[in-house]
Amino acid sequence: MKQLKTVAASAVVIGQLLSGSVFAASVTLSGDTVDYTFDDTLLGLFGPASLSGDTLYFTPVTFQAESLNGDGYSLTNSTMNIQVSAQEGWALSNMSLIEKGDYMLLGGASTADVAGQMRVRDLSAVLDDMTASIQTTAVLDHIGLPTTNWEAGAVIDLSAWTDTQAVNVTVQNLLLASTRDASSLAFLDKKFVGLTPTAIPISPVPEAHTYGLMLAGLGLIGWKIKRRRFTTPHSS
Repeated sequence: MKQLKTVAASAVVIGQLLSGSVFAASVTLSGDTVDYTFDDTLLGLFGPASLSGDTLYFTPVTFQAESLNGDGYSLTNSTMNIQVSAQEGWALSNMSLIEKGDYMLLGGASTADVAGQMRVRDLSAVLDDMTASIQTTAVLDHIGLPTTNWEAGAVIDLSAWTDTQAVNVTVQNLLLASTRDASSLAFLDKKFVGLTPTAIPISPVPEAHTYGLMLAGLGLIGWKIKRRRFTTPHSS
């Protein structure tokens, strides 16, 4: 009986291996100074990722919330995790997020809002993290047609972490639409998300033999100056 269970368990593992469900579909995209690594099957409503320079961006088409005719609150949310690594000779100093979309409110009993959080975790010290709320640049309160654009963002300063090489970035997005009577409508969608880290060059640390050459050079200069003092004739 035990052998049968072992054989069955092995068959399950083999099946998972063949289907690819055991391993994440890891993708790495390389920018100018940073690399992005993520599972492209776990991007949720953000959709496929694209890269321009050092900016990883998304153009979602189904990330929206709507409430009609007094249906109350409608909440849509999605979360993604991205690993950002500085390329050789660079260190991460800042993480910036920008989001854009549009909304429409009809009736005085309709509201819409964008919220969420960006969290950055240092992969060399996993208990260290920083967070910033995603906030809109203006209140979403325009009533009537046509649709109105909105923009939101978050920024995290990483300069307190010295020479940060790799971080995990978690972006949690919330879209909220609400109507409170039968003659109102609230619609909100997200059309663009861009994640842009700032990387700064790391000053190379001289190796031990370099220090030795520097000290030898300084010693030689000092010896020449001292020798010149003794060999220079004194004026009478």
